[in-house]
Amino acid sequence: FHGDPARISLTGQSAGGAGAWYFATLRPQLWASVNVICMPAHPSIARKLEGLDIWVVGWTGDGEMGNDDVVAALKRRTAGTVKYTRYVRAPSPPDPAYQSLLNHASYDLIYRDPRLWKWVFAHSSKK
Repeated sequence: FHGDPARISLTGQSAGGAGAWYFATLRPQLWASVNVICMPAHPSIARKLEGLDIWVVGWTGDGEMGNDDVVAALKRRTAGTVKYTRYVRAPSPPDPAYQSLLNHASYDLIYRDPRLWKWVFAHSSKK
């Protein structure tokens, strides 16, 4: 495959979202954009993500647990955009073993949303 190295976007959900935050801070210049789902982060992470375009996704509980605060911090950066989707309700994961995780499948909603993919494909790490 001959992908464009300037169009590498990073996304992750739940524990994968924690990984996305972590990898984004290690090499922010590598990513064209970052999309983190259902994984609040401490607001101090924003200073390590200067200039990076980020879309944070979660449900109301994720907002109360930290998404609202990290989004506010990301908006205070001098460079880089931030989008925030905060669902009032989200489904449970489809696997019966995880049905008790009500509202944890925001990925099911955002990954089906064509606006996410339009946003992702519009980004390049070549600024």
